[in-house]
Amino acid sequence: MTDLNKIAFLLFLGIAFFSLSDITAQTRQELEQQRQSLEQDIRTTRSMLDESVRRQRNTVENLVTLQRQLESRRQVLNNINAQIRLLNTELTEIRDSIKYLEAEIEELREVYFNQLRIAYIRNITTKDWMHLLSAGSLNEAIRRHLYNRQFRTYMDNRKNQLDSVGVVLNDQQNQLELSLKEMDQLRANERRAVNELDEDMKEVDQILNSLKGREQELRQNLQKQQQQRRQLTEHIDRLIAEEIARSAERREELPEVNAAYEKLTGNFEQNRGKIPWPVERGIIQSRFGSQPHPTLRNVTINNNGIDIRTQEGTPIRAVFEGEVTAVVSMPGDQKMVLIRHGNYFTVYAGLQSTYVGNGDTITAGQSLGQVGRDPGSGNHMLHFELWRGKEPLNPEPWLGR
Repeated sequence: MTDLNKIAFLLFLGIAFFSLSDITAQTRQELEQQRQSLEQDIRTTRSMLDESVRRQRNTVENLVTLQRQLESRRQVLNNINAQIRLLNTELTEIRDSIKYLEAEIEELREVYFNQLRIAYIRNITTKDWMHLLSAGSLNEAIRRHLYNRQFRTYMDNRKNQLDSVGVVLNDQQNQLELSLKEMDQLRANERRAVNELDEDMKEVDQILNSLKGREQELRQNLQKQQQQRRQLTEHIDRLIAEEIARSAERREELPEVNAAYEKLTGNFEQNRGKIPWPVERGIIQSRFGSQPHPTLRNVTINNNGIDIRTQEGTPIRAVFEGEVTAVVSMPGDQKMVLIRHGNYFTVYAGLQSTYVGNGDTITAGQSLGQVGRDPGSGNHMLHFELWRGKEPLNPEPWLGR
């Protein structure tokens, strides 16, 4: 490899390294944003737990919430470990690059100063006119002049190349120092995450031990909750069936109504995975479908939607544009809102108050009311369902984050 090619390679190495560092930094930036989001979820969860502790600490609902927090803690720890692995790779690349550049810069420096010594000995750089006058002919003098000019250009290029590689080396040394500081911070975050995870696991054990002797009470509460949930499902089934029957007549009589329904249905389906949450912040307390009870053996819980635990005063928001088809009262002085989105329906149950009425046209994100307190647990809980016609769907894959 010629000297010029080697210098070009070194400069390319520096550019390529910083491009790779940008990619790595972008990945670590994404991981850091994810970590901060998880930390915010944990703070929200902790606030809910602290709020409920003032009433009663050792409940099944608090156990589930704490288990969700444990899951977030583990994700935070995994996230930090992923950042550490990426940063370790980056540090290795920086150190290897610095080592290579230091060796090459010494070689460049030696070549450059050797050429300076030659120039000094031959007295070319300071007394060009004497060298020209000693030429035997005009052609020789011209050749000597051209050679001297090329030599000065060559030496200037050498100096510029040496300076350029030095800049790359200095930048990478600075990057190494910054990366080492980031590693120290990540290690500190890792230690904190491990300690917090350990504390949460101890708290889970304490609640589990407290619930062991209350199985009969828990079964009675569960039966009551399941009875209320069955009544809610029957009520929703009836309301949706009535609305489908009413709308079928309107769609037959008015083609423009049918077209509007089809358009809204298509828009709703296109937003699968991007539909906003019905609350700004909350955690899923109970998921869709059949699932084992958190503490009772051989007991299965069925859920046609998801239960989102949130905080007092939280506004409940419509997840998509549509029309309110029902606002009804529920046991425990709570309200339920049913909204139609073409062939889809969303259910918002457990509201303390409502701001909408039957027939209202709703925009996405519009406030429907405030969350209420669950009569059984005393926690602020929204029950959210999604239906396609008469079929309940799992809302989670439809919701964005």
